[in-house]
Amino acid sequence: MRKIRIQKTDFDYSRLPKEELMMKKLLRAKRGEGYVDMCVGVVVFVMILVIAVNIFSFITLRIEMDQIADDLIEAATYSGCFNSDFWSADSDMLDQYYYYDIDYGADRYFNSSYRRVQLGERMWVEISKHTYIKGLGVFKIPVTVSVKKSGLSEKYWK
Repeated sequence: MRKIRIQKTDFDYSRLPKEELMMKKLLRAKRGEGYVDMCVGVVVFVMILVIAVNIFSFITLRIEMDQIADDLIEAATYSGCFNSDFWSADSDMLDQYYYYDIDYGADRYFNSSYRRVQLGERMWVEISKHTYIKGLGVFKIPVTVSVKKSGLSEKYWK
């Protein structure tokens, strides 16, 4: 049985200039592979951590906004209108939490000039907060979180 010897390459590297030969050796070397893999792994881990922190902050923001909307709709339904009681509850929430946009209304008004809502009619409050995804450096990705709550008027108007 004869053994056949296969040569890897027929290219003569001695004819290459010294710089090109050094570059070829560097590209074929596997010495820094573990270091590069570790650096890429750390960058990926940090990005996942930034995303997790953003998701957690949006969840807590949503819970706080839910509480604010509950308090506001409770004040509005108890008084049966969007009057000074509603706006004092709104200013208390602004002092306690943060600035937010508010939209309010009712399906049908008993007296639209005073914004009074008859007993049993639906009233709603929608609050929203504009924020950004944090941790991405110079990139600002806007996000709007909003909550809408409704309730029934508890006051009878004559």
